[in-house]
Amino acid sequence: MRRGDIYLVNFGKKYNSEFGKVRPALVIQNDIANRNIDKVAFKGVTLLPMTTNITGGSVRVFIEKRDALLQDSEVCINEICTLDKSRIRIEKRLTALTEAEMNEVSIKLKQHLSL
Repeated sequence: MRRGDIYLVNFGKKYNSEFGKVRPALVIQNDIANRNIDKVAFKGVTLLPMTTNITGGSVRVFIEKRDALLQDSEVCINEICTLDKSRIRIEKRLTALTEAEMNEVSIKLKQHLSL
């Protein structure tokens, strides 16, 4: 698992405005933490959920379908979350973002968090 990879993630039951169900999500956690996740007690992975409800805007990054990502989707920058590694279907990576796509995610994430 690496920063920029997309996997299916079980977000569980939808609660109010939170994302729910199994859906693609982008790993945004740093690769040092990703490499060492099995060596630590807390196995949380920081993710950005994705949606096929394409709306655009300053908190979305469009990702065209490719590899095992079967539909055009958007990364939802404003829905950053940390979930246990057990919720990630780690056995099959759907795709990975390009450097340009990751740069757009980083820029929009910094804007969203006022960094």
